Amino acid sequence: MNDPAKLIALVAVTVCSTACLAAQPDYTYETTVRLPDGKTAQCAVNEPADAARVSSSTLDLSDQRKAEVLATQRLRVLSGPKSVYPSPYTAPVVRCELVN
Repeated sequence: MNDPAKLIALVAVTVCSTACLAAQPDYTYETTVRLPDGKTAQCAVNEPADAARVSSSTLDLSDQRKAEVLATQRLRVLSGPKSVYPSPYTAPVVRCELVN
C-alpha cells in the first residue's frame, strides 16, 4: 500500500466502524432462545422497530412470555440487584418471533 490516500481512507474506515460499534449500548441486542418445549425464538431486546420485518411465525402468549424472560436474562445480570425504574434494563421492549 504505497498510496497515502488509500492508507488514510483505510484508517478512516477502521476508526469509523470501531466508533460505531462502540456506540451501541449493552442493553440493546438480539438473541436466540430455546423454549422448554423445544421451539426456538429470535428476540430483539430494546432494538428499534423494524417496519420491514413482518413475522408470520408468531408465538402464543405463554410462549411469548417465556421467550421474553429468557431473552432479558442478560439485562438482569447487567443491571444487578438495584436499578432505577423505568430504564432500558428494568422495562425493556422485547419482540420475539418463532424461528422455523
